[in-house]
Amino acid sequence: MTWVVYGLNQTRITLYAADGTTPLYRITLQKEQREGLKLSFPPEGVPHDLGSGAQWAKQWTHRGFRPRLDISWDRGVESIRETWTSGAWGPPVTILTVTALSLIFTYAFQAPCLVEPHLDKAYSFSAQPDPTKALELQDLKRVVHTSLALSLIATIPGPIPDWASL
Repeated sequence: MTWVVYGLNQTRITLYAADGTTPLYRITLQKEQREGLKLSFPPEGVPHDLGSGAQWAKQWTHRGFRPRLDISWDRGVESIRETWTSGAWGPPVTILTVTALSLIFTYAFQAPCLVEPHLDKAYSFSAQPDPTKALELQDLKRVVHTSLALSLIATIPGPIPDWASL
């Protein structure tokens, strides 16, 4: 039996200004716990009904797959933020994961962000947060944030990558 592991490193997200081209922040998220990352590729297209009666048929017009990244953490601890200044990324600064999620929600709704699901794989896509899911903060005895989640949906459908060749 063969296993394809599609990445082991952390997820990095690059946030842009409202113009969509000027980078503001690059956030390397806290490593998720086991089974805490789900990268899915739902198909996108339109079904068509052809004919009627006994000659009825259904055809699918395929437009590609829209990547979706769901990450969850049992406890939000620390992530890394880099700020774009003078044409280069500044030094990494450790911030709370909850602060990183807040930045992602703030800027990614204004302009799509660049998502790199695993830094050890050359795969990325442009995405925005799922508008049906809110940023929910839950704390444990005012010490640590628990049950954090992030859901990002690609802005453009595309093909499924060949993980073995990345």
